[in-house]
Formats: sequence, C-alpha cells, structure tokens
Amino acid sequence: MDAVVQFARNALCCVKDLNIFPETFLYDPSYTAHYYRFPEPLNQTTPLEALIGFTQFYAFVTCSLAGVHLMTRSGLWKLRRIHRILELRANTSSKKNGDASSANTVSEKIIDDCLSNEGESAIRSLFVGANVFSIGVSFFWLFANSFHVTSTDWIGGVQGLINALTVMEIALLPLLYYMIKDAAGSISKAGRMIDLASKLQESSGKFLAAEKGDSLNAENYGWFVEDGWSPFWSVNATGSAQEIAAEEKMLTKEIEAVQYKVESLLSEKVSAAMIESTIDRLNETSWVSKMEGYREYIYFLLNFIAFYGYLLGILVYYFDNEEFQPSYVGTMKMGLSNADADWSGNFAGDVMWTVEPVMIIASPTLLRQMNPKKAKVKTA
Repeated sequence: MDAVVQFARNALCCVKDLNIFPETFLYDPSYTAHYYRFPEPLNQTTPLEALIGFTQFYAFVTCSLAGVHLMTRSGLWKLRRIHRILELRANTSSKKNGDASSANTVSEKIIDDCLSNEGESAIRSLFVGANVFSIGVSFFWLFANSFHVTSTDWIGGVQGLINALTVMEIALLPLLYYMIKDAAGSISKAGRMIDLASKLQESSGKFLAAEKGDSLNAENYGWFVEDGWSPFWSVNATGSAQEIAAEEKMLTKEIEAVQYKVESLLSEKVSAAMIESTIDRLNETSWVSKMEGYREYIYFLLNFIAFYGYLLGILVYYFDNEEFQPSYVGTMKMGLSNADADWSGNFAGDVMWTVEPVMIIASPTLLRQMNPKKAKVKTA
C-alpha cells in the first residue's frame, strides 16, 4: 500500500511539474471550493494540489509511525530483550555446566553469533528509525505547502518548508549509505552461498564433521534450515510482560533445537537428502540474493538522484542572488539558472520517486520469473 501511494503521490507531482491537462478541473481552485471553502490563501488550492496533499499526509502518518516502530519494536525493545537473553545465558550456558561436546560448543557459538548480529541490527534500527521518523514529520510541511499553508506564517512559512526539506535531506543521507552497504552485503552473501554449496557437493556434506563445525555461524546455519532460521529474539519485540515471562522457556527450546540440528550436521552419517536439498536451495537463493543486491544499487541510484535534485531547491533558496553565488553553487546547478535548477531538480526527484515504487511492486514477481531453475546436484 505504501508503495502504491508513493507512486500516486510522485506521479501526480510529475503531472503538476509538466503542467499536463492544463485546461481541466485539476488546475481549477473553484472546483475545490465545491467541496470545502478554505480561507485565504488556502482557497487557491487546486484539486491536483489537494490530491498531492492527501498522499503527502499519508506519508506523514505512515513514515512517522514506521520510524517509531523501528526505534521501539525493532530497536530499543528488541535490544532490551537481547540483553535479558544474554543474562539468562550467563546463568544457563551449557559451557558453564561443563558440557564441552563438539555439537554443543558449536551451537553455543551459533547462538552467541546470532545474538551479537541481532544486537547490532537493533542498534541500526534505532538510528534508521530516527531518520525515517524525521522524514515522516517533514512530510507535514509538504502537505501544508500543497494547501498553500506555507504562504502564511502559521507553521514558519516558506522558511519552515525549507527547514523541513533540509531535515529530509540530512535524514536521507544515512539511508543512502545503508542502501550501498546492503547491496554489497547481498552480493557478498550470494558468493558465500555458492562457496558453501560447492563444499557440500565436493564432500557430500561431510566436511562439516571433518572440521568439527568450525565454519558454522549464525548465517550459514540458517541456510541448512529448510524454511530459514528465525529465532524468537530476531523478530520485533513488544516489551509486554507475557513476552518477557516466556523468554526463558523459549530460549531453552531454541537452544535444544539448534543443538539437535548441529548434531545432525556434524554426524558422519549426515542425510544425503538433506544435503542435496540444501545445495539446491543455496543455488537458488544465491541468485536471488545477488539480484537483490543489484536492485539495492538501483534503489541507491534513484534515491541519490532524488536527493541531489531536491537539494538544488534548497541551494537556490539560500543563494537566491545569482550574481553573488559561490562558484561551487553554480557547479552544483550545472550552469542552470536558479529557476531552471529548482524546476529540474524537483522534477528529477519526482520522477525517481515515481520509478522506485514501481520497482518495489514489480521486482518480487520479476525475480521469481527470472530465477533460473537449478539442476539438482546428486550427492554420493
């Protein structure tokens, strides 16, 4: 739904930028007055601007809530749960009870690795959530601008709008960084999947037993689980009393499940069928992971162009006198006048953010259809 509304919002912005259908009711403020009579200067709002404003208000609500959820359920509350689990493990770890069997040692390492990864993920969610929340709140000024509220001094006027755009630009920068990081991570993950599939094929799955599971970690352990490994501490937390009370039992159950799976993987008589299905799954999901990495690079490119385009509007606001602009401003404007740079940058951003939701909606289906069928590899 969010992607659909994003597409509608920015597609409507493109219509306004290009002045498409100029003779229609879309540009007639009197048509808006048939439904509601706004005071001056809000009565200048056209139906097209009202439609854009409604979608911007949707973004204000949903982005703000998404930011709050990231900071709480995926961030702070999840981080607190991981700390509680670490305290439980400090008291119940099999390593402290003298159980030093190979399978138990490996399973302990896997769980510790997973908890560490999820802790880092929770901290990242806190930071990303703060940026998403900032972007969401800033959409309120865009919504107000569509209804000409920024022509008044009610919420800071035009300066308030520029401040909101500046906040959005600053908040978008870390998200651009994470797009690059996630893209590289997905492609690198695909390579690790292929390497593991090759080792499993060459050794018929017995290399794990030979090395006593030294190469097993939270990531590749999950690849051996048919539907993926998703321990309870990896999902969003609610912080409820019931959830906290159940954590000790759930932890014990999770540890037992991991130990059982690791024992089967380290066995000299590891199931050939399980190894074969794992190889097939790795071959298939590695391709998907690689394509998702490339897709993330495309997202980065689209958002970087949008970031740069909207940045031009801020620049020309603060450097409105073209005769006294620093040379770097002229360079960033690519030699365009203030008016042309403002329009071109805004239009580029609107186009990029129109294309992005199309990719978000279409890419899962395209990836499924494009994914080549992997021939099953026979194991000895």
